[in-house]
Amino acid sequence: SLGFSKRFGIVHVDFETQRRIPKASARYYSEVIATNGSKLDKLEE
Repeated sequence: SLGFSKRFGIVHVDFETQRRIPKASARYYSEVIATNGSKLDKLEE
């Protein structure tokens, strides 16, 4: 277990203020869900 030393996930949490900020991966995942996966066909290589 890495505790609070390693950050991961799709939302950044500011521990001081408890503010949650969606990362770029969260926005991308949201688009994939909204388009029923058609966004997956347009991945940049």
